Amino acid sequence: MIHRSATLCAALVLSAVAALSGCSSDGDPVSFAPKESAKPGETKAASDVRMPTKPREWTTQRELPDGTRVVRTDLTGAKSGFTGRVWAWVPKQYGKPEYKDSAFPVLMALPGAVGYPTNYFFSKEFRLQERIGEAADKGESLPFIVVMPVLNAKEGVYLDGSDIPGQPKMGTWISDDVPDLVRENFRTYADPKGWGFFGSSSGGYVGMKMVLQYPERFSVAIAGGPDAAPDSPLWNGHPKEKQENSPAWLAEQLIKKSGAGGPSSSPSSSAKAGSKASPKSTPKSSPSPSAPTTGHKVSISFLMGTKEPKSEVAALDKLRQDITKGPIETKVTSFEGGHDGYKYTDTLFTGDLKWMSDRMRGPVAAK
Repeated sequence: MIHRSATLCAALVLSAVAALSGCSSDGDPVSFAPKESAKPGETKAASDVRMPTKPREWTTQRELPDGTRVVRTDLTGAKSGFTGRVWAWVPKQYGKPEYKDSAFPVLMALPGAVGYPTNYFFSKEFRLQERIGEAADKGESLPFIVVMPVLNAKEGVYLDGSDIPGQPKMGTWISDDVPDLVRENFRTYADPKGWGFFGSSSGGYVGMKMVLQYPERFSVAIAGGPDAAPDSPLWNGHPKEKQENSPAWLAEQLIKKSGAGGPSSSPSSSAKAGSKASPKSTPKSSPSPSAPTTGHKVSISFLMGTKEPKSEVAALDKLRQDITKGPIETKVTSFEGGHDGYKYTDTLFTGDLKWMSDRMRGPVAAK
């Protein structure tokens, strides 16, 4: 993962860093604290809606044409102890009066191998936020809150989004500290169907790992060109901990807990990017007889280019065959090209974001 994406990620980080100095509204403070408290007799939020507990003041990173803003803050994780930067964006629907008591789904966007000191998904080059807003207006996506944390602790050191012994706890940073920050500042769902991941390269690996590791917290991941197994050299000397952060091992534990043994039905294993997005009423795949009727279920989509390294494709295909059963649903979307963060992002909008939205919970307007 590191070797085949380092050059790409370096270029992406340079463009993202350039965007830091190219934003005319950079530095404007923003707060997402509720403008007013609910009045007696008003509709209360649903019981599974978590209201903000400790809103902070964020700094504007860039302003979008629709008036929304990408913002940033520095976070010292209470559980990991790591200090890093987090970017966020809320869609225009978030501020509308009819949604003031509703939660919004959270999409955590994770970058490729470098992943420090920035997260390139906030930048205007990707237009991730603009395109999600446009897709939501068309009914092709939920209006997600997009959260973009740094993925690694320092330049050139990749930690597999895990708590590698003796290293900064980047697993806890992603699984606990960043979600806690989101809950402190925004209206979110307690339901794991309110939380998902989109990631490129190593970020795709981490998103996939998180839904398998914490299915009670996260439910869907779209992984662009991820590795099939942890590969940080810092795992050397820690084989047990490395295995416990392997998607194959995590999936095996999840399947065992569910009591399922046979394969679960899943969408088509290959859908060419560029095809029409599924209709708004896309039917979901039916569970097989062996699929659990209770417990947490997770969905993972793999975005793979036709020019990805054959060994990586083979390893990922084997992983997918091994884990697609019981509570785990998978699919693959292929596109023309290679290991490319821009291509993964483009492919996200050819149907996979709609696929994710169909499996998650959206905001509910007051009646």
